[in-house]
Amino acid sequence: MDGAAAASGAGRVGRDGSGGRGGTGGPAGRGARVGRPSLTERRKADTRTEVSRAAVRLFASRGFDETTVEEIADAAGMALRTFYRYFRSKEETVAPVLSAGMADWVERLAAWDPGAGLLAAMQLSYRAALRHAREVDGVDDAQLRVMLRVADGHPALRAVWLAVHHDCEERLRPVIAARAGLPVDDADVWLTAGAVNVAVRVAMSRWAAGDGDAHEAAEQVATALARVATGGLLASLGTRAPEPDNG
Repeated sequence: MDGAAAASGAGRVGRDGSGGRGGTGGPAGRGARVGRPSLTERRKADTRTEVSRAAVRLFASRGFDETTVEEIADAAGMALRTFYRYFRSKEETVAPVLSAGMADWVERLAAWDPGAGLLAAMQLSYRAALRHAREVDGVDDAQLRVMLRVADGHPALRAVWLAVHHDCEERLRPVIAARAGLPVDDADVWLTAGAVNVAVRVAMSRWAAGDGDAHEAAEQVATALARVATGGLLASLGTRAPEPDNG
């Protein structure tokens, strides 16, 4: 099975036998997590997330360059010294919010009805993750757009954004392998995870450059994933007629 087929083929039950409400096209029930973090780790993660949300709100209202670390610490209700126990720099504060959204998508994809094809499961689970980020986590369209726009223009922030996507790609591999019934080290699994990861990143960057809402963001991601799933993007680019020169 090639990478395109893995992205568009019927969703077969993974080798772990996990499943959900067959035939509903919706998310399956989520099982117990393995290796649950300790209470201390969860508290630290919760604190990082709260600081991250405070920082994102400030970036959206004041601008990234105009916001200081002192202001972020104050908005989070902590001393500056405490802030540096959780983050090494202002740029790092966006990572928890960004990574939480990507991790939520992968978790939803893993639990999605195995009767759905992989492409449909990816599209629908991403849409659900965006909705959750907006309605539950409180990350609105303006905040998300600001984060992505700023990341595109600041090398340090771009590094954080790319690191989040690198982690997401690694998380995607076992999920794709299980749904496709392939070994996790299969080359097609890695290619599919890489292609899907880039498709989401490019689609969200293009969305952030405009002024559409979260629904449009989900549509752009769905379209990008579908383009990857056709498997003929590279070939089609080689045979497409040049765009007319209107200059």
